[in-house]
Amino acid sequence: MSEIPLCSIVISSQIPTDEIELLETSLSLSSIKVQKSPSRIVGADDIVFIATVMGGIAATANVVEYSIKVAKAIKSWRKKLREKNIEPKGKLEHPNRPPLDLITATDEEIEEWLSQK
Repeated sequence: MSEIPLCSIVISSQIPTDEIELLETSLSLSSIKVQKSPSRIVGADDIVFIATVMGGIAATANVVEYSIKVAKAIKSWRKKLREKNIEPKGKLEHPNRPPLDLITATDEEIEEWLSQK
């Protein structure tokens, strides 16, 4: 079965490792497969996760549902970071739309960005 890419999540290496792992775990618990991109050079040591779901008829039909799960995980993660006075330096990327900055985007903008096909 193939994987359906949802987005790339680029996280600044300035974010503490345990906080990055928190996002990775949260996405995994939501049935979103995350893997670090081995071949991408963004900035100095930025971490790039590729968020995907397993392909198939059911997954294809539920891409919007999975996108909502990604949005919820990212919004919760940003809130927890900000409670610790850490800025969520990063962005969402997808080949078919402009990148979205996680520091400046509202929760609604994240939801809208992820719900686009």
